[in-house]
Amino acid sequence: MDEICLSDARQSAGRFFQKMTKPVFAFILLITSLAASPLAAEPVDLTDEERAYIAAYRVATIGLVADNEPYSFYLNGKIMGWSVDVLDAISAMTGLDFAVRLGSWPEIYGQFRQGGLDVIADISFTEERDPFILFTEPYHLRRTILFENVDRPLGDLADTEALKARRIGVIRDIYYANALKDAGFQLQEYATYRDLMAAVAFGWVDGALAAELTGNFFIRENGFTNVAAAGALPLTAVSLEDFRLGVLDQAGDAALLSSILQKAVLALPPETLDEITDRWLSYRTGRTSNGGLLRLLPEEQAFIEEAPTLSIGFIIDYQPFSYLENGRGQGLAVDLAQYISASTGLSFEPVYDNWAKLLQRFKSGDLDIITNISHTEERSEFTLFSDEYHRIPNAVFVRSGFGPYRDIADLDGKRIGIGRDIYYADAVSARFDDVRQFDGQEALIHALADGEIDAAIASLSNGNSIIRRDGLINIQIGGEFLMDGVEREDLRFGVSPKYPYLESIIDRSLASIPLARWQEMENRWLGPPLAGIDRRRAVLDEDERDYLHDRGPLRVCVDPRSPPYTMIERDGDFTGAIADILALLGENGEFSWQIQPVPLTSDSEREAALAGCDVLPFVANADFAGSDYDLTPSYLEMALAVASRLQAPFVESMRDLEGQRVGVVSRHAPLTMLKARYPDVAIVALDGEGAGLDAVLGGELDAVVGPLDTLVYLIAARNTNDIKISGRISENVQVVAATTAAEPMLGDIFEKLIATLDPVEVDRILNRQKLAPFKRAIDYRLLFATAALIAVVFLVFLYWVRKLRLLNRALNTANDLLQQSSITDGLTGLYNRTHFIARAEVAFEQCRRDGERFTLTMLDVDHFKPINDRMGHVFGDACLEHLAAVFRSHFQRADDMVARYGGEEFIAYHIAGGPEEIRAFLEDLRAKVEASPVRHHDYVQPLTVSIGFYSAVPGEHDTLDRFIAEADQRLYDAKEAGRNRVIGND
Repeated sequence: MDEICLSDARQSAGRFFQKMTKPVFAFILLITSLAASPLAAEPVDLTDEERAYIAAYRVATIGLVADNEPYSFYLNGKIMGWSVDVLDAISAMTGLDFAVRLGSWPEIYGQFRQGGLDVIADISFTEERDPFILFTEPYHLRRTILFENVDRPLGDLADTEALKARRIGVIRDIYYANALKDAGFQLQEYATYRDLMAAVAFGWVDGALAAELTGNFFIRENGFTNVAAAGALPLTAVSLEDFRLGVLDQAGDAALLSSILQKAVLALPPETLDEITDRWLSYRTGRTSNGGLLRLLPEEQAFIEEAPTLSIGFIIDYQPFSYLENGRGQGLAVDLAQYISASTGLSFEPVYDNWAKLLQRFKSGDLDIITNISHTEERSEFTLFSDEYHRIPNAVFVRSGFGPYRDIADLDGKRIGIGRDIYYADAVSARFDDVRQFDGQEALIHALADGEIDAAIASLSNGNSIIRRDGLINIQIGGEFLMDGVEREDLRFGVSPKYPYLESIIDRSLASIPLARWQEMENRWLGPPLAGIDRRRAVLDEDERDYLHDRGPLRVCVDPRSPPYTMIERDGDFTGAIADILALLGENGEFSWQIQPVPLTSDSEREAALAGCDVLPFVANADFAGSDYDLTPSYLEMALAVASRLQAPFVESMRDLEGQRVGVVSRHAPLTMLKARYPDVAIVALDGEGAGLDAVLGGELDAVVGPLDTLVYLIAARNTNDIKISGRISENVQVVAATTAAEPMLGDIFEKLIATLDPVEVDRILNRQKLAPFKRAIDYRLLFATAALIAVVFLVFLYWVRKLRLLNRALNTANDLLQQSSITDGLTGLYNRTHFIARAEVAFEQCRRDGERFTLTMLDVDHFKPINDRMGHVFGDACLEHLAAVFRSHFQRADDMVARYGGEEFIAYHIAGGPEEIRAFLEDLRAKVEASPVRHHDYVQPLTVSIGFYSAVPGEHDTLDRFIAEADQRLYDAKEAGRNRVIGND
């Protein structure tokens, strides 16, 4: 009975809504949009002279930097961004409209200096610019801050010396880069902010410097949920950037225009700027948002009134988007579904299961809606997709000791895990030999932690959430999963085709979510955690701690003569880097040990077994691979170097040692591999690097190959100038700990403990131990002689560098000129026909792939031949140069290109935009040509152009040649219809 009453009430409410819609709906929308508009601001108090200026000129051209998200950029036929919204606010306050010109900073600033722009935006005040630019007060102070990976925080930012030891990412050619390099920072440069933030997310750098708004924008835009702001770098080189409007200080009305802009900037309400900032922090490419009243069509409202309770599927372990906690659904997708239900009146019945089962139920029609689904062509056959509500990168997760991950080639020959029926399953299975599918994300990540697979491919957010929640400290992010044909994961609602109106209802509801609500949900579910894994928590479980307690002191075997790693002093003390590392492991594992000196030789495994070793904390992975010992992940990588007599030549690889006698310690270097790889090198097995160096000094060996740190330590300790490090070799040694296989729990314990080691702390320990032998006295005469020699060599080096730089500069200039001449038309400076066709083919295919509109335009000068014949070719050339300038200034968007097709014909293409926008764009160009006659000497010649265009989304069988032919036919129609007109296929 209650259900019947509720249904009647809902139907009555729906009928009342439909009756009231026409008289009040428009008024409500008007009031709501005015109240919500971020551009609502009081008009500026202008003088009569300033108002007269605006009435006379009305439009001011203004330069903005392109591809500068979120400040200014071009997308889907629109110029948009934070700065564009600020200009709109100023326009609303003054009545002065802005015609935006986009370009790179050098292009925009160059046009401004030449008087081609009335105003330049987002420019900073400098003493150098002050004499010729009238600046407004700043309307924005762009703070540059450090961003960090929350799982590997940077620590105290005031400790700049510690930061200099970290890898810091910056944008290429950023203004503060040189100052930071001079200060000793290790900088890694990236071409785009997306790549810069990805470098932090995937551990390629320790931190990144970026503008605060820009960095946060790209973090949210790309789903880098493990990246967060760390704070400002306390250096004057990285200062606040002040954003101002600038007017060129020339004769005329420059001061008047600057005065208008200054008043507008000072009158900008802080709440307006705050709301604009919130908007662009919430903006996502591919996600529509109007943040206003939900507007439904009558058909959609009728569907809601009659709709049954709809089943909606959520993945059970897809943190932070959907999961169960204490029997309740949690996550971003759950919150979005609740918002849709509350805003529309739809009733949802949640269903939780793993992804494979949910997808099968949805495909068979047992589910009405499925969440967190990505669009694929195959799924389009049984799914209506909503707009995406989030996009996240996929990551390759690996176990500690996997080694560096550079690209997907590093996964060849590995056991790879993925989620069952994930959208890239077919592509990955076709690319790799051993791909294993798991029913749930949790099962996938735990299979990696348990060693069932070597790598797991999962979304960055989901993988990180499971790792943090379960404390899987032996897993790390290898890098971003990038593979041809596999896009980043786009999360959407999938709707059964039996409910066609449901898809549009969901889209409209998502678009109506207020910006503040979007931010609250994203901060709640996608914001970075307050901290990474707490290393102070108990690493071992209760059973493991009891095992160690009952086991008593562990018998730890170390080589007594492998400096700076392991050394037994005369008094019996165990010293070296491994001693300090073992102390950390003991503290984390709460166990005790006793040291057993074991002079390991070529038969290390047998010697360790005879000594009854429980643990060998410092062995080469290659030396013990396939042994009866359990091996932990690698915790240290030793670089191998070559030591030889002082007069011996430097080497770049082992091949430079062919025909020579080279000593190698098997337990410190991959002896078998080196013998197989370099058969022409006479490799001699050694018991220790020290004995090898003595053999080199005595002439029995030509060189020794061993760990760089060991060789440097031993050479310094010998206090001799007759031997040197003559080069590095490409092979490295992975250091692991080995435990007796007779006690598998001990192996599990040490695998966990090794994973707790902080790589930065390990490096700090090694650096401290490497300084130990340098306490001997310094020979200052040798030092001064060496310094003088270095100075002479350095001066010669500088001379040749300068000479080579000049030669390279001349060569680059010549190459640039040659390249430019090969792609441009010599008369007009526009691109030539050949280059245009090559570029257009690429853009055409991109539009076909992305489903975007491609517009091909043909332009022809009306009655050009009579003008050319009457006035001569010089005047005709002047006409074409003039038109080229007009075309160049008009086709300025990032996705525009114009070229000379031949004679007086020109050709252009542009991407995106609707039919009405395209026609208006070309009509504007036609009017612009008609309004700007050619002035050559004392003669003025009016010109007009006929324009034909063809615009469509390229189909499967469409070609660029067809579009050109269609546009050419419409150009012919325009000429036949009387010229000076635009005809297209709209």
